[in-house]
Amino acid sequence: MDSQTRKALVRKRAAVKARMTHIKKYVDSLPETVDMHDVNVRLQLLEKVWEEYNAVQDPLEYNGDDETQQHELDREAVTETYCELRARIDRIISEDRQARDVSLAESQTPRATHESGNSLAPKIKLPTIEIPKFRGQITEFRHFMTLSAV
Repeated sequence: MDSQTRKALVRKRAAVKARMTHIKKYVDSLPETVDMHDVNVRLQLLEKVWEEYNAVQDPLEYNGDDETQQHELDREAVTETYCELRARIDRIISEDRQARDVSLAESQTPRATHESGNSLAPKIKLPTIEIPKFRGQITEFRHFMTLSAV
């Protein structure tokens, strides 16, 4: 490989690595609530960048020049970054799916709600009981005591 081709490949590799760094910065700065569509787009972009990196890196490594060892070290570092990013993005997607599955399951589970707010209590309507009232008349007291003792 001539030096001009090698320099062009090294420049292209630097540009591809910069794009991977941009994706890493995005993942590092993700807030608690995340737009999953955006995360999926970044995952697709990461895969494309990884393919481009390999397309540029392979000729550099297999060139057999004095810098082969440096190219191999570069691949090791970029592979580590790619694997870390891929694992983090996969984890984010997986956690979102689990949260949506739990939310969906909860929304589809019928629950009875009791007046006290206890969602586990069965909804049962008991009959109304009339409680006798004492109006303060001494002549009615004996009758009131007989009814309330029952």
